[in-house]
Amino acid sequence: MLQTSAVPDTSSQVMDMKVLTVLALMGAFGLGVYAQGFLPELPYPGGYTFLRYEVRVPDKPPYSWVLEVLPKGDAYEVLVTFVREVSASEEFSLFGVFMGAGLLEEGMGMLPLAPLFSLWDKKIEVGRSYLLRERARLITEREDEVLGIPVVAGTYVHPSYPDQRAIVYIPRLPHRALLFFPPYLRVEEKDEGEYRLVEEIELVEFKHER
Repeated sequence: MLQTSAVPDTSSQVMDMKVLTVLALMGAFGLGVYAQGFLPELPYPGGYTFLRYEVRVPDKPPYSWVLEVLPKGDAYEVLVTFVREVSASEEFSLFGVFMGAGLLEEGMGMLPLAPLFSLWDKKIEVGRSYLLRERARLITEREDEVLGIPVVAGTYVHPSYPDQRAIVYIPRLPHRALLFFPPYLRVEEKDEGEYRLVEEIELVEFKHER
C-alpha cells in the first residue's frame, strides 16, 4: 500500500536524486540486492510485527516507511506503506511520488550500501574490521540498544567513495529476521574537512508479539 498526504508545505519538493541512497536500497531489496545474493534469507519467526522508519535529509520534511505483518490464520498479510508530505500548491506526478518511494537503483555518486547486507546472517563482534564485497569494510566500535533491540554500532566505508561513510547500527543476529533494514543508518560526506549529513534513517517504532 502506497500512501501520500497532500498538506501545505512549501519546502517539500520532488526528492533530489542524490539523497535517494537509503530509500533506493530499501526498494531495491526485491529488485537488485536480493537477486544478487546480498541479502541472506532469514525465516520470519512468526507473530505480529510493526516497524516504522523515519528518513531525514537536510532541508526536507522527514519521510516514513511503515511495515506491518499481520497473522491471518495459516497465512500472513504484509503491509508496506510509504508516507511523504507533498505541498498542496506544488505540481507533482504520481509517478514521481512512486519513484521517490525508493524504487530507484543506487547511483548518482552515492555510497553503495548493498555490500553491508552480506553480513545480515553473520554473527558480528565489537572491535573488529570486516572486509565485505567490493572491498567495502565495516569497522565495529561499540554495543548499544535501539527500542530494546541490542545492536553493534560501527562505521561502513567503500574504497570507491573515500569522502563518504555511513554510521550504522547492526542488530544482533536473533533480531535480524524481524527487521528489513538496520535500526539506524546515517550517510555522511566530507566537505571542507568535516562530515555533513546526506541522509539518515532511524527506526522510531517497533513492536513484535508472538
